[in-house]
Amino acid sequence: MIRQTILHRPLPLRFTAQRQLSSKPRRPPPNNLRRYVIYPTAILTTGLGGVYLLDKYYYSSVIARSTRAIYVLLWIAYEYGFNSLSYTNIDDLHEVASDKLLHLLVTNKGIFIKLGQAIANQGKLFPDAYQRKFPMLYDQAPVQPWSSVDGMLKRSLGDDYEMRVFETINHEPIASASVAQVHYARLKSGEEVAVKVQHEYISRQLPVDLWVYRFISRVYERVFDIPLGMFTKYISEKITEETNFRHEMQNSDRLQALIGADATIDDSIYIPKNFAEFTTLQVLTAEWIDGVPLTHKDVLLDKGFDLAEIMRKYIKLFGAQIFKYGFIHSDPHPGNLLVRLDSRGRQQLVLLDHGLYIELPELFRIEYCNLWRYLFLLDTPGIEEIGKKWGISSLDLFATVVQLRPVLLSPEQSDQPDSRNVSDLFRDFIGDKKKFPADLPFLARTMRMIQNLNQSFGSPVNRINLLTKELVNALLQERHISFGDYWSLLKIKVVLVFSDLMFYFVRIRQYFIGDRYGGKGKGLEDYIEMYMQNTAKSLGMEWI
Repeated sequence: MIRQTILHRPLPLRFTAQRQLSSKPRRPPPNNLRRYVIYPTAILTTGLGGVYLLDKYYYSSVIARSTRAIYVLLWIAYEYGFNSLSYTNIDDLHEVASDKLLHLLVTNKGIFIKLGQAIANQGKLFPDAYQRKFPMLYDQAPVQPWSSVDGMLKRSLGDDYEMRVFETINHEPIASASVAQVHYARLKSGEEVAVKVQHEYISRQLPVDLWVYRFISRVYERVFDIPLGMFTKYISEKITEETNFRHEMQNSDRLQALIGADATIDDSIYIPKNFAEFTTLQVLTAEWIDGVPLTHKDVLLDKGFDLAEIMRKYIKLFGAQIFKYGFIHSDPHPGNLLVRLDSRGRQQLVLLDHGLYIELPELFRIEYCNLWRYLFLLDTPGIEEIGKKWGISSLDLFATVVQLRPVLLSPEQSDQPDSRNVSDLFRDFIGDKKKFPADLPFLARTMRMIQNLNQSFGSPVNRINLLTKELVNALLQERHISFGDYWSLLKIKVVLVFSDLMFYFVRIRQYFIGDRYGGKGKGLEDYIEMYMQNTAKSLGMEWI
């Protein structure tokens, strides 16, 4: 009885309900749920995945790269323009912003690496966080696998290029940059060549990257009230030219012809020859050169090269381009210059990478020569005249930027603090945007690289004097030079003597402390840099 009572006891209500529920068939989701949630979500997910794959594998990630760039650059603009007070210290913002920007550039690669290298080249113009981090971008150039390079060579030189053109070609690159990489090869003729092959994604990424650059420039122009837009069209054109390797070959051949016709330049300066029959828009074949890049100071010293002689040739070459030819290699980074011994055992300076050039209009070239002369003699009326023609108002800043040395035309203002911010100074510097020469920033960039290299070598030469001597040589060749011009050039030569005395005083001190090539003490460029700190601080910039 007891057992039967247990067996037939009713189940608890909760358990019975659960069993009944579980036995019922599942109802399909309501039509509205399928229509407005499930189906759209599936379509959106599939669509986004398809767009991502299409963008990545067929369009070189232009959408992803552009979205990433716009987001990061707008964030930086917002933080600096509207949210900087939320940081305990402005240095904290510099650290965070520089990290985000650096990550963007490394991730996006292509011309973004070039942008980062430009920041590294102009490091002193940026806060300490940027100065410390961005030089790493020199080692971040992407390397493409041989399959990608092979495809580009086949499209450019023909499917049978490896058998028809080359005796041999190394599949491992010997160098890589933001736009292309270089492979060693030997032609059927037996000549050794460097084959520069553009990264296959550059042609697809470039138009979109430049659009992003122009868009962000307009945003930054509004946020920071600095007229960046006046440079964007010119810079975009120059970057586009740099990706055209036929244009690069023409630049190289033209400079080679100018140097060959210049009696003041001997064969201790060399431009490698190009092979036009094996050069296309995206492949450049040029003479192979064995040499030591100027980036490797210790190697140059170990091999017995004379750094002072290297700098004299370097400045002579670029002084002639600036003051005489008006045709200027605008990327004279030390990695683009090699030193080797020629067949007679003499030092020879070799200039590579001719993608980025500026050509000065003849009137501008003459005005720039005269400006340099006026600056050297502190001829304020002459400087004012050219500044007015170029739409420039702030003469002291103008003079300092051009010669990269402190030039004070108004001594009575030297002890007065400048309360203007960066936007005010920029507007004062460029009074009339329509008159401002678009070539001037590129010219200033070239001058800055010359100064940086001389400083890194320990200031073995007097940069200002050597450039000024090239200026004198250029002006003496002008047919329309007057007697008054001859008199001013004579005064320049007298000033050069006293300037050299100051240089040799500093140089002798370097010899005594065993610091001929920098590291222990200060060279002339270091002292110039120290004096320019006041100008940088007035602009709200930091120096290390």
